[in-house]
Amino acid sequence: MKQLLSFFLITIISTHSFSQSDLLVLKQRNQIIQTWVPGSFINFQFSSKQWLQGIIKYIRNDSIIMEQIVLRQVPTQLGYPTTDTAKLGIIKLHVNEIYGIPKRNMRSGIITNGTLFRLGSAGYIFLNIFNSLIRGEQVFGPQNLPGLTIAAGVFVVGKTLQSTHKEFITLGKKFTIETIHINK
Repeated sequence: MKQLLSFFLITIISTHSFSQSDLLVLKQRNQIIQTWVPGSFINFQFSSKQWLQGIIKYIRNDSIIMEQIVLRQVPTQLGYPTTDTAKLGIIKLHVNEIYGIPKRNMRSGIITNGTLFRLGSAGYIFLNIFNSLIRGEQVFGPQNLPGLTIAAGVFVVGKTLQSTHKEFITLGKKFTIETIHINK
């Protein structure tokens, strides 16, 4: 009987001591997009617009306690890149102090951020002006003007795409970060 009672007490104590803590979730309206638990790596933009990254230690109520770290890529003695980690200490913050989260599935975005349009049109304009000067033609003559105008328009489209393209999610009406309490 003593063995059964001690086994029962050890089981209850061990399940209670190793129970899960709260979760941190990123939601798009009512759909969960990403979750973090203690021990997870998180990268976010603080309310002061500073990017912080670290390992979550605890998630309690609406607060996050994390060990702030900095990951940098530095060259070795032979010139090969390696990752260097610096620990900056423990930081406690409220969930509402998180301003933004980097987009999870970042593609190269060379078309969506307008880089291809800007590079292509700038190269065309440069070559058109350079060739016109070498040949002795008028730079803004009737033959060059339509091509330069179209290239300038493509450049403006590229700049517009650059200004509207964001590489991170701003939290607000559409995206929110919440904590889910598992143990009450």
